[in-house]
Amino acid sequence: MQPQRSQSGSGDPDALKYDAETGLAVPRLAIFLVFVTIFMDTLAATISTPALPYYAREFGANAAQIGYLFVAWSFASTFCAPCLGRASDRFGRRTVLLVSLIGAGVANLGQASAGSYPVLFCWRGFSGIWAAVSATANVYLTDVCSPEVRDDYMSKLAAMPSLAMIFGPGLGGGLSTFGLNFPILADGCLSLGAAFLVFLYLPESPAWRDGSSGATNKTDQDEQVKEPVGWRVYLLGLSGFLYGNAFGTRVSMQVVSLNVKLGLSPLQVGYTFVAFAIVTLGQTIWLQPWMQRKLGAFSVAFIGSVVQGVFMPVGFALADGLWPTLLCLVIANVGSTARMAASGPLSASLAGKRNRGAVFGLVQMMTNFGRMVGPLVAGQLAMTDAVVMPWLFFGVNALVSGLLLLPLLQAVSKPLDEQERRRRLRGFTDLLLAGEEGESAVEDDKAAPVPSSEDISRLGDFMAELLSRKNYPWVTHQQSVFSMLDRVLPPLRSRKVDKYQDLELLDRHAEHMKNEFCKLGGDRQMGTLL
Repeated sequence: MQPQRSQSGSGDPDALKYDAETGLAVPRLAIFLVFVTIFMDTLAATISTPALPYYAREFGANAAQIGYLFVAWSFASTFCAPCLGRASDRFGRRTVLLVSLIGAGVANLGQASAGSYPVLFCWRGFSGIWAAVSATANVYLTDVCSPEVRDDYMSKLAAMPSLAMIFGPGLGGGLSTFGLNFPILADGCLSLGAAFLVFLYLPESPAWRDGSSGATNKTDQDEQVKEPVGWRVYLLGLSGFLYGNAFGTRVSMQVVSLNVKLGLSPLQVGYTFVAFAIVTLGQTIWLQPWMQRKLGAFSVAFIGSVVQGVFMPVGFALADGLWPTLLCLVIANVGSTARMAASGPLSASLAGKRNRGAVFGLVQMMTNFGRMVGPLVAGQLAMTDAVVMPWLFFGVNALVSGLLLLPLLQAVSKPLDEQERRRRLRGFTDLLLAGEEGESAVEDDKAAPVPSSEDISRLGDFMAELLSRKNYPWVTHQQSVFSMLDRVLPPLRSRKVDKYQDLELLDRHAEHMKNEFCKLGGDRQMGTLL
């Protein structure tokens, strides 16, 4: 399947249409490849990360120095994410995704071959520079998915890390028997393998490609890239920072608190995390898309933030015994998954085509910064009480993160009901006409009837009356009128199966015409009509 393009005389670069059946502007294989890329990238990280502390100890690293390795990665990723986001707006989604995978692969090969702690530390920081694979993949999906299917695909994309978590730690443990650098070596090979697949099979985003081709010089390109992000994006970034605090606290302290409160062994903790990953996988594949269609991404993110902000502290501080504690943690995990899976749609809803990379990069930067700060604060609090204090900090951050989303609820449209969603995906030519007869715009699969002379005369009378009533001098400027109508009306397909097109086509066409008039002041032919 190739994306359908407008054939109008306007040469509209924004008139990209989505496939009738899939709602995509690229073949399904491209979306599948994005999923595989994220799975491979996350699988690589889950293979190598558990082995990294033991690998660092081979160079005489103490506990603090092991922590510095993770801080180095977080620090680099925090400040490089916006740069890579801007780069994806300027140079393309595919290009940045490819470079990020290659950079991550080279960095991990460097870590696996390090001969000392300082070399390992430098390679670890270098790997953080390229931590933009997930954000770029979300930007790509935002480009190529119609609004009616975007949340579904983003929810499925969010399931890939959970799926990788089921297999990664076990594979890493098995590879570590051959040497503690083998899991890190596998990390680099997987990243380079994913880069090879992207290079061979992933097409560039049509939305970015068409937008980039519309800029005729560097000044035009700069104007396209510099579309402002707006205050709502910064508010979402602040919410992401607090969510990052909570997420970092959970990642860094959950094992410690489970061991202190319940006395779980590393093996039992591993089984617990696998169970959480299975729950998360099922939720993101089946429950999350339904929730976002019914409630919208912002509502789901708010509810998820509140749920995890309440049940995680309750589970550790108030629940008594193994099973009540684990039940609270499972419920909190559901809330955390809801918030995490909605992160992509949240950013997508506030981004334009010219600044998607910048929006995703800014939100990712703030979230990464929170993930760096959260463990530092939680670790200090755990020195006082490892069971209660970190989770009170977690709860406050999660709840305030959710509350900051409330002002944004009015900034986005309500989710479509299922009937309207199907009608929009199938297309504007399938909607009922607003005429008195209420006839369907698509009657059957038969060829369109040949208009009679009476039909042509009737249409001509209607157009003459319409143009006269709206003060168009069509009698003296007939050629200009013909040119105007040719440019204003987008083409429709002749077969019924091809008429299931997105309503967004009309919106984009109208927006393009408005921008063209603003830029040129109206062309010479249409200008004579004004």
